[in-house]
Amino acid sequence: MVRFIQNLAHIDGMLKSPIDLNISYMKVVNLNPIQWVNYDVTPKKLKLSNTGYTVMLSATWREEDPYLYGGPFDSSYIFSQLHFHWGKTDMDGSEHHVDGGSMPMELHAVHYKSDYRTQLAALRQHDGVTILVYLFQLQAAPNPLLDDIINTLPFIQAANSSIRLIPFPIINIMRRFQRDYFVYWGSITMTNIRNSVLWLISREPLGISIDQIAEFRTLCDEHKMPILTNRQPLQERANRNVFHVCPSGSTYATLLPISRDGDDKYIHQDDVTNSDK
Repeated sequence: MVRFIQNLAHIDGMLKSPIDLNISYMKVVNLNPIQWVNYDVTPKKLKLSNTGYTVMLSATWREEDPYLYGGPFDSSYIFSQLHFHWGKTDMDGSEHHVDGGSMPMELHAVHYKSDYRTQLAALRQHDGVTILVYLFQLQAAPNPLLDDIINTLPFIQAANSSIRLIPFPIINIMRRFQRDYFVYWGSITMTNIRNSVLWLISREPLGISIDQIAEFRTLCDEHKMPILTNRQPLQERANRNVFHVCPSGSTYATLLPISRDGDDKYIHQDDVTNSDK
């Protein structure tokens, strides 16, 4: 099945992204668990940048960079950077849609295939890039795991500015998943060149508050105008293959609720609902 999915890069990889995700049309497949290596290692340096288009987090490690293998991959994929997409309103900020509607925000963790040694070289290949997608869901309280980023945004208001952060493991922001995720091939346009991308979408959303999202809209582009939105338009799914890998017992909804994670890092959706009563 891994070879079948990889071979789709030549076909589905020509179709544009993002798309609307709906569990009803997905093909269920069983794959080995994704293995996450070095994501819990604190980097040597951590930098937050305003690119004039988005907020990007990049890092350097003393030894081996974090990487993924297993799952739909036929090789290892090395972490490059992560960045965010948002919109003009609190409920219209994600690039991928879910069940016909947008989510508040979206995080992309970009990885490149180790066979090609650099991201620049990987971008020239049909199977060189994979992006992990985390969709955000509104919650009443701020997400404390985003504090290091959001509290630093006032210092990078201007386009092409950056600041060093006190290093922390990047897994603090992302959420490790091995099963129960979505995968499909698509493409994005970078520097006027269309690049194939293997997309992996976490089925479990991350939490974020309204005030936290608002901080991203205070950043400015190269024209000194607020970056109110930076998401790509939705594309047709067409006849491409979208897979649901190793589903959990709950398949009535496309996304799962925000997890409590056993230590109340996140607020459950029921808590948000009850707090409004």
